[in-house]
Amino acid sequence: MLRRLALAVTLISITATPAQTQVRVGLSAFMGGYLPTSALFDQIRLSGDTTGPIIVNLGQETAPMVGGRITVRVMSQLAIDLEAGYAFSTLNIPLAADSEESNKSAVLLASLNAMWIFYEAPFSPLYFYLSAGVGWNSRDGDFWRQWDGTSSFGGTFGLGMRYGLTPLLGLRFDLRDYLYTFEPTIGSFTFSPKTQNDLVISLAIDFVFSAVQ
Repeated sequence: MLRRLALAVTLISITATPAQTQVRVGLSAFMGGYLPTSALFDQIRLSGDTTGPIIVNLGQETAPMVGGRITVRVMSQLAIDLEAGYAFSTLNIPLAADSEESNKSAVLLASLNAMWIFYEAPFSPLYFYLSAGVGWNSRDGDFWRQWDGTSSFGGTFGLGMRYGLTPLLGLRFDLRDYLYTFEPTIGSFTFSPKTQNDLVISLAIDFVFSAVQ
């Protein structure tokens, strides 16, 4: 009876061990760059007369960005990644008529992504992955205080790599594209929707709570 019980406990422990070590939770802090690839508006006059303000190709500037991630590796080749970042991006306002308008602005981005690890280097703590998910962005600052509709949902696509420095610590490099439609309003005027592609390039220190097997 004791032998059977010991055998059963041994079998349970053997089958349970992979499931316990398979799921790994990681935290990372990153720094990088925010690179908007499209103007927010084309040439538009906000009033019917010739003296009204015009916005010409107004867009966010390339800027540094900081943020963090929570990553849960649920399978050997699949992980879930939650990301949030803050870009110190001012506005490029090229029109002299708007010279008195403050260009102070910032962009907050967040996303939930599925990561597929498509290649792990043999005999090396290096792997590469693709990601896709849903993203959200919001603009804030002096310029946007009179505006509505400055937050948008969209999709995200990316690729990256991780190199393990130790079993618990690694470096991550990520390139992520936030794809969405920007359709703000000011007063009773609604701008035509315009597709945006915001790139985020980042380098992160990544810490995991259990050793990579």
